[in-house]
Amino acid sequence: YGQSKLANVLFAQELAKRTASQNVLVNVIHPGGVNTDLGRHLDESIDKALPALVAKAVKTLIKTVLEAAWWHPRDAALTQLYAAVGPSLLAAKTTGKYYHPIARANVPDVRFCQNETLQTKLWELTEQLVAEKTSAFK
Repeated sequence: YGQSKLANVLFAQELAKRTASQNVLVNVIHPGGVNTDLGRHLDESIDKALPALVAKAVKTLIKTVLEAAWWHPRDAALTQLYAAVGPSLLAAKTTGKYYHPIARANVPDVRFCQNETLQTKLWELTEQLVAEKTSAFK
């Protein structure tokens, strides 16, 4: 999961650099924890791993904690909407930035996310993989 999120940030920042002169804005969004059905199989895993009474208590605790900490989907969507159509971002032509809930600019881990070598290498790897996978369609 963490590697896919890092790849999203690296790719978006490289795309922002490559399209800077074309009036294309590219920003990275972290929606935060969103109360969806994404963890719907967690109950089954807990039931298999723990005795029934312990499993019930753990599931209740997890549900209580996560429901208090997670964003409702309508609130979580605000960050994406802000990055897409936020008047201040559009007016300032903000690109290559990272936003997390709710619509707050943040700086991702500098060691990896802002590593221009990794950004370029991921872009080149992506081009190579796309070329390989689509060569049969030419």
